[in-house]
Amino acid sequence: MSEEEIKSNEDLYIETIGLISSLSPSDSIYEVIDKITKIPEEVEFKDAILKELNQTRVFPESLIKILTYLFYIQSEREIMNKLYEDSMERYETINKLTSKSKPTEDEAKIKKTLTDFILKIEAIYESHDKSNEAVIRELARHLNEQNMRPPFEKEVLFYKIVQRSFIQLQPSFIALLDAYFSYIKNKNIIMRLIKISNYIIEDAEKRH
Repeated sequence: MSEEEIKSNEDLYIETIGLISSLSPSDSIYEVIDKITKIPEEVEFKDAILKELNQTRVFPESLIKILTYLFYIQSEREIMNKLYEDSMERYETINKLTSKSKPTEDEAKIKKTLTDFILKIEAIYESHDKSNEAVIRELARHLNEQNMRPPFEKEVLFYKIVQRSFIQLQPSFIALLDAYFSYIKNKNIIMRLIKISNYIIEDAEKRH
């Protein structure tokens, strides 16, 4: 990564911290999450880092590392989002094809299985969203308590939150890890379901 890219990366982190520090209790965190997804962070070692975190449970304390942690989990969700949308599309196609006649055993089975996994992914999303909300709200509360306001300099990236806030964040950090590994666990299953759905759709289209 060039010096210019590193500076751009740091600027996005600083902008994100600025957004968090300006959040009011009634504000949505959507803009913060959207900004986090745009940070051009490397993901090559993401899996190894999160596996180690899962074993050690030694979570990040500095603002830049906390935001990188959120980014890692969110980046896996982006991959799952595409598979989720694809599975929804397959379900709707099969549902439409079988709406005027009794579905075959395979069609009924894949509809049920797709429904179960779609609901499972939505439950993971709900837990992920709650954990994101809890982390960002606690960071906003902490920055406000410390009277930290933009404009921020580079040093803010390495600012470590106080122990009380860190303890408050631990349950959400653990829940985020659980969400991440749930995405990993279900990713290949959904890919297989989509592949099976494609075969069933092809057969159904020939019959109808």
